[in-house]
Amino acid sequence: MRFILLVLCVFSFASCWTKVKPVNYQKVWGSKPIYSGFTQAKQISYSSTALPVMLPGNIYAKGNLIYQLEIGKGIHVIDNSVPAQANRVGFITVNGSSQISIKGNYLYTNNYDDLVVVDISNSNTVSVVKRVAGAFPEGKQYYSYSQPVESGYYECPVFDSAVIGWRKDSISAYNCFKN
Repeated sequence: MRFILLVLCVFSFASCWTKVKPVNYQKVWGSKPIYSGFTQAKQISYSSTALPVMLPGNIYAKGNLIYQLEIGKGIHVIDNSVPAQANRVGFITVNGSSQISIKGNYLYTNNYDDLVVVDISNSNTVSVVKRVAGAFPEGKQYYSYSQPVESGYYECPVFDSAVIGWRKDSISAYNCFKN
């Protein structure tokens, strides 16, 4: 009798359990982050290849050159010798940058969480004169391309590595979304 009562109790409790449906991870076309280690991502370099402006930031003029921030990526170098025909002549890669300032021959910007001072006295090369590590503690998280430029689905980034860009790929629709 006790056995029958025990079996009835087990079945009555089991009937209250709901079945969990497996999640249907729908795939969509979206953006995936391109990761790099912070040591590699903090390398600053100059290229004579001009890049398109995607996320413009503040602008500084020095002599015949204009320096325009590309938020998160670096600084466009623009030849303004003939203002009616200003053209981009180079790009200074400074990943994680969000602001620039220029005083004399020195450009000041953030490189993720570091403050860097870059010598721009020669317009064809750049060199880091000083780096203050950790000057902007929130920089690793907020200035590392936390979202792609385009609207739509994107894979939510992990902040233990630097996001240095985005690429289109098939991703799960249950990720982040940007309008």
